[in-house]
Amino acid sequence: MKRAMTLSICLLVTITSLASSFTSNMSSNFDDKENKEVTLTLEDVKVGQNLSIKDIDGFTLYTKTLKKSGSSNHTFDFSTLPNGTYFFEHDKSNQIKVIPFEVKFGNVTFDASREKIIYKPVVRLVNNYVYLSKLELAKEDVDVAIYYDIDGNQNYNVVHKQTIKDTSNIQCAFKLSVKESGNYRMVIKANGREYVEYFSL
Repeated sequence: MKRAMTLSICLLVTITSLASSFTSNMSSNFDDKENKEVTLTLEDVKVGQNLSIKDIDGFTLYTKTLKKSGSSNHTFDFSTLPNGTYFFEHDKSNQIKVIPFEVKFGNVTFDASREKIIYKPVVRLVNNYVYLSKLELAKEDVDVAIYYDIDGNQNYNVVHKQTIKDTSNIQCAFKLSVKESGNYRMVIKANGREYVEYFSL
């Protein structure tokens, strides 16, 4: 098979000035009753977004699809949770807000300074160009791989791989060969997560 990837152009732009403006919108409100029953208030909720609770290993203990837009209150009793570190995750269309909390003998503590927002990658296909954009304010490594379905039966071969390092604002364009029409899969690994996009040329 000919290489489906004929050109890879990455414009890696470091924009450190964005960090303060993005992190300023990360506060969460908690109503703490005896440190065991906690009410989490989420702002700017949209119908269809998800709220999850995960443990330190990423195992999902609770998940809920939000059915009302606007402000949303959720009350939890953590008195029976084992001691450890846990995370609320508010999963939006283009970002995930992560709110860590500690449980110790039924008591719950939060540290607002450890809250963070993970920005999801955005992938667009325009003609035979694949555009990838992602904010990565912590400048963590982002691994990108593009696979081509060689026979239409989901037998994917890798046609391009790269690791993007030390970049806060990722803007990449990948040109696919028009001679290799068919199905593609793009896998982006970032922030300890894997994002998969499928597209056809």
